[in-house]
Amino acid sequence: MKPDNVTCVQRVRFFFYFYEKREWLEGETPPLNKLLKEKKVVPQAIRELREFLNIRLDRIAAMMDILLTAHDNWAITGKADRILMETQTFDFNDALKALKDNGFNDDEFILDVEYDRKWGLL
Repeated sequence: MKPDNVTCVQRVRFFFYFYEKREWLEGETPPLNKLLKEKKVVPQAIRELREFLNIRLDRIAAMMDILLTAHDNWAITGKADRILMETQTFDFNDALKALKDNGFNDDEFILDVEYDRKWGLL
């Protein structure tokens, strides 16, 4: 969106899911599936979920740090399975650039961008 555009408001929302990535690579299995979709759960499945969550939650915290450093006007909400960060005062292109410049990929978050006209929905 053009920075001088006064007819639209951009609403940017980042979803950071704890248990899932947006896309799993070929051969990857979501670790939570090994607990929920198996008839017999083995201790190793719990260890794999723990390892995945340790890495995943560290990555989410790092992405949040980057976005909070780049812009300080975020509404941040925690849910049972995700963190939601949203703002109307920071361009999503700048947010994406900050994340990508720090080594994060598109499959680590879900980005939702909506535009509202100041006098009605676009």
